Amino acid sequence: MTKRKRTEKSKYKHQSTGEYCTCAAYVAEIMCMRNAEYKNKGSLPYKFWSKKPWDWTFKKQLIAANKILKNISEKALVKAIHSPEFKSIFSLNNKRAKAIINKYALLADKEEDTSQKIEFKKNPKSRSKTFGKKSKLDKLRSIELDAEKKDDKDNN
Repeated sequence: MTKRKRTEKSKYKHQSTGEYCTCAAYVAEIMCMRNAEYKNKGSLPYKFWSKKPWDWTFKKQLIAANKILKNISEKALVKAIHSPEFKSIFSLNNKRAKAIINKYALLADKEEDTSQKIEFKKNPKSRSKTFGKKSKLDKLRSIELDAEKKDDKDNN
C-alpha cells in the first residue's frame, strides 16, 4: 500500500489516516467526523469512506465540497469550516453553511486585494550604493571594471 504524495492538488492531510488528500476530501472528512460526534457514534474507523454506513455520507459531502470549490477558493472554505460559527453545522448542504462560506469567501477576496504585489527582475543588474564608504570588495570591483573598460578601448 503506497501513501499518496503531496502535490499541488493534494496538499491537505486526512485526519484519520495521515495521507495527503484534496481539499474537498479534507472538508468532507471533517464534516463526517462532526456528524459522528454529534450522533455519539464515537470515532470513525480507519478509511471510513470505504465502509458502510459512512461511505454514502462521505460521498455526499465530497460532492457538495467540490461544488462549493468551483466558486470559492480552498483557503476560504477551510477557514469557514474551522470557524466558530461552523461548529454546530454537520453538512455542507446546510443553508447556514452556505451563508458562512460565502462570508469567508468575501473576507478572503478582500485579503487578496489588500496584499501587495512584488515584482522580481529575472536578471537584476547590480546597483551602486548611494551611502557609506566603499567596502574593499567594492573597490576591487571598480578596479576590475576600469581595467575591462580600458581593454575594450584598446581593442577598438
